[in-house]
Amino acid sequence: MRHPSTPVPPPDRRLVTLPPVVALSSQQQRGVHCVFCGTALHTGAVRDLGPRLTKAHGSVVRWFLRSCRSCWEAQR
Repeated sequence: MRHPSTPVPPPDRRLVTLPPVVALSSQQQRGVHCVFCGTALHTGAVRDLGPRLTKAHGSVVRWFLRSCRSCWEAQR
């Protein structure tokens, strides 16, 4: 049982369902726009979703995902 003063841990980022890489704009792929809704991201309103591995052009690459706060909250 968790003590009431203990903060709730953040959700496991690996369990968030992501859109397919090929369906995203280049800005979403680069982390400039939200990976879910496509909104332009600004300092302070960004949630880092952590690095993921994906296949691109015959290679495995590391993909650094970012989301707006409202989409991040909806995924929790």
